[in-house]
Amino acid sequence: MPYCELADLYDVIPKGYLDAADKVTPGIVERKMGSVSRVIDDTLRQHYVLPLQDVPETIKQMAIVMAAYEAVGGITAVKKEGGNDNKLLVLQDLYKQARADLAAIRSWKMKLVFSGEAVVDTPTGGMAVVSRKRRFDFKGW
Repeated sequence: MPYCELADLYDVIPKGYLDAADKVTPGIVERKMGSVSRVIDDTLRQHYVLPLQDVPETIKQMAIVMAAYEAVGGITAVKKEGGNDNKLLVLQDLYKQARADLAAIRSWKMKLVFSGEAVVDTPTGGMAVVSRKRRFDFKGW
């Protein structure tokens, strides 16, 4: 089950780019949506029961960005050059963040919140003060 639909990809990349990618390699966009969803499932399988009954927005956005970026990767290069106004630079940054978030989920540094689930804010650390018993005591003075 793909975590995103074709219409969702138009939110992060112009339709013309996706059409051009599909023209060069027919069916690439649909295949990338499925491929990205399987990669996400492979990561989630370690910590969550699949298939997800309720897909968190975080997962949906990751799938959208990753599928769009990978689909157009075959027809264009994303380079940052002085004075170049490349529309794909933002998508590239979002893609890198999505991959980092996926790695954070894999290592359990990031936990997904499903709708209807209470978010409990638990302290992750704290400070303990430990001192030794005094060696010298001023009571006898």
